[in-house]
Formats: sequence, C-alpha cells, structure tokens
Amino acid sequence: MPIKRAALIACLSLLAACSPQAADSTGEVAADAVTQPAIADSAAAALAPAADEADAAVTLAGTLDEDQQARAAAGCSVPDDVAFLQDIRIYCDMPADVQAFIVRENSCEHFAGEEPYEDARRRELEAAAARFCDGREKIFADLVARHRDDCAIRQALIGVNLRYDLSPGLDLKPCEG
Repeated sequence: MPIKRAALIACLSLLAACSPQAADSTGEVAADAVTQPAIADSAAAALAPAADEADAAVTLAGTLDEDQQARAAAGCSVPDDVAFLQDIRIYCDMPADVQAFIVRENSCEHFAGEEPYEDARRRELEAAAARFCDGREKIFADLVARHRDDCAIRQALIGVNLRYDLSPGLDLKPCEG
C-alpha cells in the first residue's frame, strides 16, 4: 500500500508542475520546473526505502501499467473501488454476488489502511469499517458454500481467501480432477 501512496504523491506533484499556473508568463517557469520535480522526488523518497528508490520507481510504473492493462482486458467495467490487481483480473468472470464481495473487500482493505489523523476522520473510518468490514468472514463463508460446485469460482475464492486472510479454518481446497 505505501508504494501506491508514493506513486500517487509523485503523480500529483508532477500534475502540479504541469498546471497552467506553473507555466505562467512571469518568467517563473524555470523555477517551477526545477522545484516541482524535486518535490515529487522527495515525497517518493520519504515513502520508499532509500536503497530501493530506483527499483521502486520502475515497480510503480510497471504496477500502474499492469493495473490499466488488466482493466482494459477484463471484459467488463471494473469499479474503481477494486484496486488489487488479482481482483481486477478475476472480477468480470465472477457472478454478481462474488463481484459485490470483491468490491466490498477492496473497500474494507482501503479504509483499514487509512490513518485517523483527526477525530472526525476517525469517526469516518469507524463507519466505513462497520459498513465494509463487519461480517466479512460470514459473507465469504456463505459465498464458498453457495459456489462450492463451480471449480472456477472456487479457485478464485481460494485466491481471495489467501489475499485477505478471511477464513483460514474454512478448509478451502481446489477441485479435484
């Protein structure tokens, strides 16, 4: 998750550098062009380990590109709430109830990773956790039971279980044969 945050900060900093205000006619264009990329670099450096800065930049670009390619190849419109690459890849092949769970689980993971920087934000995050995270293990167990005879869906649910550590005791095994 921190890598995605670093990419977002870097992209926003670059967008700020390319804004019309940054390219005004007052002669400050050169200064803006020098300072804005420096801001992006320092933001990315603050979130990525110093030894891995070059590798992180390459990985970020590859991950963003993979995300876009997976969405384009998905076969349907994948909601923006679905952020994890593996979920994007399986989303369109799943029935509506599994799709809804994937969206819900991605939202749960998103809000679980947020910081409550003030009291109002803490309340927002608690409400989001109640909405998206409460009862997730039971919902998942119900999906597994409902789709136990469909090997493709079962295999996808095994991956979801492993990614989100939903029900380790559920004893999900791949179909035989």
